[in-house]
Amino acid sequence: MNSIEHYLPHAKPMILIDNIVSFGDDFIQTTVLINKNSVFFDEKGVPSYIALEYMAQSIAAWNGLQARDMNEPPKIGFLLGSRKLILKVPFFKENDRLNVYGKLKYSDGEMASFECWVERNSEKCVHAILNVYQPKNISNFY
Repeated sequence: MNSIEHYLPHAKPMILIDNIVSFGDDFIQTTVLINKNSVFFDEKGVPSYIALEYMAQSIAAWNGLQARDMNEPPKIGFLLGSRKLILKVPFFKENDRLNVYGKLKYSDGEMASFECWVERNSEKCVHAILNVYQPKNISNFY
């Protein structure tokens, strides 16, 4: 599998996920290793609310994988919001390995909803429903 950059419409340093572990028609699993060079890292670690972006980028990577299967480049999408956000930890600490999951719940081709969660040491520590939008014709937005 190619580097994560091939599946995201992002550029470094704002690519926050590290690897794609597995994916299918309606799910994705990615990983993030927290270290001192992680974006948003401070003396306490990375605030757990940054997991919203980890989950959103995982969804974007899933979408990039879908685009690859149609011989298209990754397309920009928009995070519209989240529901039922649960943060069970305040920070992710150095050397924490996070497993980030996204499961497609609904899609009409432009709007979609994913159930997402983050596990640390096999324990679910973040959960949310993310609503996203990817317009069929992005040029209408510029």
